[in-house]
Amino acid sequence: MNELIETKNTALATNLQDRFKALRAQAATAPETWEPVAGECLLGVLVGSQKAVGTYGENYQMLIQDESGAVVAAWLTQWLKDNLRAQGTDKGDLIALTFLGKKQSPAGRMYNAYSLIVDKTKQP
Repeated sequence: MNELIETKNTALATNLQDRFKALRAQAATAPETWEPVAGECLLGVLVGSQKAVGTYGENYQMLIQDESGAVVAAWLTQWLKDNLRAQGTDKGDLIALTFLGKKQSPAGRMYNAYSLIVDKTKQP
């Protein structure tokens, strides 16, 4: 009976060590959140999305792999979600997201303005 318990504990420990190793690797490559200034462009390949908590609560971020290979997270505003959808953006598409700065709506509310270009040309 003790032999069975030792085997289970060893298997559990090995599995747990593998999980620790995977989590360490994931933490080491966690994306930084893009904090743009007016005129700055985030250029790269759309590699996915993630749920995160920020200043305004829980929301989604898109994950962009930039020219250096680093993955950067950008908050998905409603405008950005709508424009990504309108352009049929998929993982693997090249995007250029430019922060145009703070703008004022006709109703007087301030918002972050962006421009978005999507290049859907896939590389072999």
